[in-house]
This record gives sequence, C-alpha cells and structure tokens, in this order.
Amino acid sequence: MNGELAVLAEIPRSLKEAVTGSARSLTRIRAAAILLGGTWALMPGTVAAQYTITAENGDTVQFESAALRTMLDTARALWTDLEVDLRVRYMTPAVNRVERVPVAAETPAASYPWNAVQVVDDSLIDVRNLPANLREADRAYYNYAVQRMRVVRGADPDVPCDSVLALEEQVVGSFIDGWILSRTLFGGPAFAPLDELVFARRAGLLRPLLARLNDPQVGACAGIWVDENPERVAAYDAWRREKFPLPGEGEEET
Repeated sequence: MNGELAVLAEIPRSLKEAVTGSARSLTRIRAAAILLGGTWALMPGTVAAQYTITAENGDTVQFESAALRTMLDTARALWTDLEVDLRVRYMTPAVNRVERVPVAAETPAASYPWNAVQVVDDSLIDVRNLPANLREADRAYYNYAVQRMRVVRGADPDVPCDSVLALEEQVVGSFIDGWILSRTLFGGPAFAPLDELVFARRAGLLRPLLARLNDPQVGACAGIWVDENPERVAAYDAWRREKFPLPGEGEEET
C-alpha cells in the first residue's frame, strides 16, 4: 500500500465517502478531515488537497484546502456579526419559523441571494425565505445578508453605476464562497443556477451576469450598466449559452 492509500485507509469509511463524492471529489487523496461539533474542520499539517465542483456540462473548478479554510473562517466571522450586531435585526429561519419552499432549477429566481435576502431598511433584513432544498447553503445566504447590510449602512448615494455593480459583485462573491463550502464540505447538492455563479466569477463574468439578471439590489444601474458595456454583456451571453444554456435553448439552435 503506497503512502496516499495508507492515509485514505486511516479515514473512517463514512468520511471517505463524503469527501470523495462526485460533487466534491478529493482529487489528490492526501488529506484528512474531521467532524467537530457538526462542522467540518480541515486538519492542519496534512498535505494540501483539492476539492472539485463539477458543473452539469462537465466543467470543473478546484479549490485547495487552504482556500476553503479561509472561506470557512470568513463565514464564521460573518455569522458572529449577524448574531452580535445590535444595530441590525436579522430575521432568520432559525429564529422566525417559516415554511420553506423548494426552488426548481428551471425557475431559479428565488434561489439567487439578491432575491432571497430582503433588505427592509438599514436596521432590518429578512433572511427567512431561504430555499428548502438548499439548506446546506444557508451560511452562503447569511454571508450575503451581512455583507449587503454593510453596503446599505455605508452607502454613498453619489457613485457611478459601475461602482454600484462592483460593490454588489463583492457581496455576491461572499455568497459564492459560502456556496462553495456547501458544495465541497457540507454535502450540499448541485444546483446549476448557483453553480453558474461560481463559474462566472472564475471566467471574470460575474458583473455582467448580475446586470443581465437585473439584480434588484443595484436598481436602475443594472440596465444602465448593460447599455454602457455591450461588449462585456455580449461576452457573458455567449459564455452562458455555451456553458449554462437555458432549457430548450440548445434545441432551438440545432
């Protein structure tokens, strides 16, 4: 038995199955993970591992364990802010019981964080209506809620639309990090519309995606940005049709 297989043999069977699943495969089996208090913790001192997210089209994106550890630390810090910030009330499913509704990939609008998280005012944000079938990704929505409220409370009303989109891009980036944790460490299922956010960021197309999807958090700036950046929007449209076509879209072109 070589060194890599020896390391794998020392990991409990249930854990091996968790970290080598198709949606979150460990491409170099030279790391171990342990479950502490219901939270995955990457063991220090182990050789770096790569975790993979695979899109429906077969494209993959990989993440080193160190990057995931940073995302996890950030998510924990943002959750602490959510709990202790006395200036803002966060209405979450855990505290404010609501009947959660599943979201279908064919009609994904309610899964996007800019729709699922509702800013009521600068001291109240509603995070209750999270998708029932994406519970492992709750921390991603909490990431978004805290970061979005920071933008709201520190907003400068006199900024160009590109800056407004840039801020939302950063906030959505925090959601994407949480979604990556869901897909790689917490057993979350694949969901193509949210996987698209991961791959769009990787391709440098997240900002035109937000404008094209008319993210309500940026208001009229979505349409203005589309008009002012036709080449970037066209690049996103072409990329999306190739990588994440809408139902029936490919059939119409054949």
